[in-house]
Parts: sequence; structure tokens; C-alpha cells
Amino acid sequence: MPTRDDHPEIDDERGLPLRQLRRPEHLKALAHPRRMQLLDLLVSDGPLTASQCAERLGDSAASCSYHLRQLARFGFVVEADGGEGRNRPWRWAPIGNHIVEGTSPAERAAAESLGAVLDARNLDRIRGWAGRRASDPWREAADASDWTLRLTRQELADLTAAITALIVPLQRRTFDGVVPEDSRLVDVLTYLLPRPGTTPGA
Repeated sequence: MPTRDDHPEIDDERGLPLRQLRRPEHLKALAHPRRMQLLDLLVSDGPLTASQCAERLGDSAASCSYHLRQLARFGFVVEADGGEGRNRPWRWAPIGNHIVEGTSPAERAAAESLGAVLDARNLDRIRGWAGRRASDPWREAADASDWTLRLTRQELADLTAAITALIVPLQRRTFDGVVPEDSRLVDVLTYLLPRPGTTPGA
């Protein structure tokens, strides 16, 4: 597993390797739909070669190889054992990513671009689930809810922390490669979004 020495920007104080993404070059490296698809594919099915990724994504091996090298340049994927050249397999680097709000125009622009790609990916996940929900054997265990709550700023921060505390041990278990019997990858999407102008302290 990559360490703090490999990536000084990693924060693992909660036991979860978490990379703080602020530098525009790191944000731009992720802000591409194909690279997000490659990351998702390596998480679920990796290690895979560029050719294997291309077969699954309907792309060329050269294109996937280029995007994998760009991801590897900033430590988002790493080479796995075995193979050479385009036949070498790649695996996802088990590090979480947290987008840090930057102060410079370049940082803000890069963060907005990556945010747009992430939002589009999450919408695709929601639409994909809606299309297969009726036939999925886990449909009763799954959930898609929305809530409107009136909260103070501190209550919002506390709720965010409480949700994170529940998720982090399960995410760390996934990072550690622990695979319980009959388990599946589950996408957990959380958006805690304050509405504009609805409180005196907004």
C-alpha cells in the first residue's frame, strides 16, 4: 500500500489513507471521464492490462494505455506484477481522495472540472441502478432517499462526521482487500448541500 513517504499529501490520521487533492496537476489528472471509468474498472475487476480495459470499455488499447500512464504519473494506479509493455497489468492504488478547496484561480478551476466529472459519474450510477433495480436480488437492502433538514452549521458538521465514522471502517476493509463471503461493491453517494439564503447565518 502506498505510504505517506510515497505521497506526502496523504492524511491517514483516522486510519484511512486519504490523499488531499489541491494541486491543479493532480486534479486535472482525474478530471477525465475515461480515467474515472478506468479507476472504477480496476477497483471492481483489476488488475487488468490496457488491452483488457479497452475490451471492457469499447476503447483502443493505445487510448487506455495513455490514460493509465497519466493516472500512474500521480499515483492513482500502479503497475501490478507480471507482464511487459502493453501486456503489463495495472491495479488501483488503494488511497482515498479528498478534494480540498483551493484559493488560486487555477486550483478552483481544476477542482470545478473534477467535480463536474464526479457528478456526471454519480448520475450515471444512479441511472444505471434505476434501470436494473427491478431485477437485482439485493434491491430490498438498497436505499435511495432524500431528506430536507433544518440544521445549524455545527449540526451539519456533526452529521457529516457521523456518516463518515460509519463508512470509514468499511471503506478501510475494502482497501485492505478483505472480501466477506457473498459481498459486492456498493456505491455510497452522499450529498449534504446547504440551500442558499435559507438561514440568517447563511
